[in-house]
Amino acid sequence: MISIHVDGAVSGTQFAGAAAVARSADGFFLGWLSRQFPAMTNNEAEYQAALLGLLLARQLGTSVVEIVSDSEVVVRQMQGQSRVLSQRLRQLHQETCASSAQFRKVTFRHVPREENHLADALATEALLGRTVAMRPKATAVSASKRSWWS
Repeated sequence: MISIHVDGAVSGTQFAGAAAVARSADGFFLGWLSRQFPAMTNNEAEYQAALLGLLLARQLGTSVVEIVSDSEVVVRQMQGQSRVLSQRLRQLHQETCASSAQFRKVTFRHVPREENHLADALATEALLGRTVAMRPKATAVSASKRSWWS
């Protein structure tokens, strides 16, 4: 299983940003992606980040993934604990559910914002048009199981 920290960022500008950072169970970085989007609400940006995280998981070739987010709204809705009332969020929720169905298991976990610094920073940079990517290879998951000196 890999964990992917995700975050969305919005401001008063015409853009939004989203980022995803993948880590192995033993804490090694496996890859990261960030993207700039047209202006949207904070919750929409958080869903875009979750979708970006699932894309990153597909690129890594994993079948079990944990999406870690500081968005209580997205996590609670994806866990089925809260209803999705907004029509625009409902569409993103459905896309995220469809993307999640491509994996053997996907879980969503909420963390405080203080525990999501890197994804937050990358999402903010993406908002400003400075996107980054560490293109993962499908072998990255198995490679992370080797010790660092091999």
